[in-house]
Amino acid sequence: MPDSLAVPDTTYDQWLAEVRRVLLKSSPDATDEEFRRAFETRLVSRTDDGIALRPLYTADDVPGPLPAPGQAPYLRGSHSAPRPWEVRQRVWPSVPGSSAVQELESGTTGILLAVDSSDVAAAVASGLDGVLLDLAPITLDVRDVERQVLAACALLDLWESVDVDQRRGCLGLDPLGAWARTGGSFDLSLAMDEVGAVVADAGQRAPRARVVVVDGTVWHEAGATEAQELAWTLAAGVWAVRELVARGIDLRRAAAALEFRMSATDDQFLTIAKLRAVRVLWSRVLEVAGLPDAERAMHLHVEGSRAMLTRYDTWVNALRSTIACFAAGVAGADAVTVQPHDLLLQDGGSPLGRRVARNTQTILQMESHLDRVVDPAGGSWFVESLTRDLEARAWELLQQTERASGIVAMLAAGTVTNALSEARAARQAQVAVRRRPLTGVSEFPNIDDPAPAPMPAPEPADGTLFAPITAHRLAEDLEAERARADAVAGASARPVVYLATLGTTAQSTARATFAKNLFEAGGIRTVTGPVEEFAASGATVACLCSSDAVYAEAGARAAASLRAAGASRIYLAGRAADVPGVDEEVGLGCDVLDVLGRALDVLGVAR
Repeated sequence: MPDSLAVPDTTYDQWLAEVRRVLLKSSPDATDEEFRRAFETRLVSRTDDGIALRPLYTADDVPGPLPAPGQAPYLRGSHSAPRPWEVRQRVWPSVPGSSAVQELESGTTGILLAVDSSDVAAAVASGLDGVLLDLAPITLDVRDVERQVLAACALLDLWESVDVDQRRGCLGLDPLGAWARTGGSFDLSLAMDEVGAVVADAGQRAPRARVVVVDGTVWHEAGATEAQELAWTLAAGVWAVRELVARGIDLRRAAAALEFRMSATDDQFLTIAKLRAVRVLWSRVLEVAGLPDAERAMHLHVEGSRAMLTRYDTWVNALRSTIACFAAGVAGADAVTVQPHDLLLQDGGSPLGRRVARNTQTILQMESHLDRVVDPAGGSWFVESLTRDLEARAWELLQQTERASGIVAMLAAGTVTNALSEARAARQAQVAVRRRPLTGVSEFPNIDDPAPAPMPAPEPADGTLFAPITAHRLAEDLEAERARADAVAGASARPVVYLATLGTTAQSTARATFAKNLFEAGGIRTVTGPVEEFAASGATVACLCSSDAVYAEAGARAAASLRAAGASRIYLAGRAADVPGVDEEVGLGCDVLDVLGRALDVLGVAR
């Protein structure tokens, strides 16, 4: 390359000096402390665990030499060579059209069989009817603890038709997850007695299959931060191994019997770092337990997050799930499940939803060749730093859990429930002010999207020891407000807010667009026009939309005109305009959930 075209080397200090010049261009004499505060405020964001995300990373941020792929502590994956992950799609035997055979014929390479029938053995047999059990790994998904062992035994019996080495998958026993979800409503020790017996039996009848699921989605769906999800999932794994060993299972067999299940979200890099971190931390746990390097690898099943899904504009869920699946594949998941984009609209999703979910994985493997590279994110200064920070925070929380006598004791004491409530409240507060935007719900809502059917309320659990760990979604609070408007729209007419524009189109468009997004997120239709046409619109609530300069000049007169024309409430799109006659200002950073709730009240929409 000619010297004239060569890019000169730039040091981090030089970059920082340029950043300082731009950030403090109006204050060239600012102190180092003032620059530090400006840098932190404007260029550094933080995860829900308080981990700083900086704008630039360098080689100095990589924590030492990286292990090779397939070597402990398995930061870079459990295998030394590229291999496709298992495309493990869920099948609902009770849903018409959801068929294991059809999934396998269409590209799925493993089955996740959801069993919710009272006749468990028949449900397992019918759900796997026609499946070549020597070719397809089978994993059971049974939420009811009373049916888990029955389903596992039914699958073991079906596997008798194939050679022992061809019996692959996971029997899906998850007593701790069921115990957490039901508030400790059954005897966990007795349940583990049955699990121990199945582990011992499966060791002879299906030695290549895993038996127990350590389900991190329990914590994720209840609102846990990434570090909490990691720590409590690891704590559940520690508890399961201890319980199995106490029932006479060899430590090696106990560890090998576990399969871990984690959630993947549309936060690509945080998901990659979390899934890399969980392997490292589990390897460290088993190292402390005394297992050699070769026996410390984790088998990791990653499922697309239900917490990120929405019930409005559900096609956006397909985009979210694509990012989540990509992140899981990049992070080295052994098996991945993608949710149908319309899963929340009907049981099992639609046939098209199941097809799109399955093909998402097929495209990433067979067209993008994502499975032909080991640890694509390895060596990324940002990913390595984020992985290390998550490891440190999660390990600290795991140690706190152990000092509190373990995850079961923390659940029984209500400590986990309280921590989840705090984490979820903080996250929902970000959603409310749109610092965590939800496309199709809080951003760019489709006001003409058909209203989904109401979701059934969960049945209260009887005989609980603690408050059950319940699933929540990021969009559910905003969706609840929109459902109020949908109910009125179905009965008569959708509530309306009139966007009264002032000045030129250039002066009013930005804030009119902002106000349209805000009100339509609550199912309130907007009509845009000049102040003079408000009376003819039939609306009773208005929102002024223009620039600060126009507000200062004409805002008070416009508000008076709207009031005289019958406006019962007048909003102003913007902040700190202080225009006489305006009831409320709405702008960036306002609590959208609160604004919408009160706006619907004003419009006479019942709660």
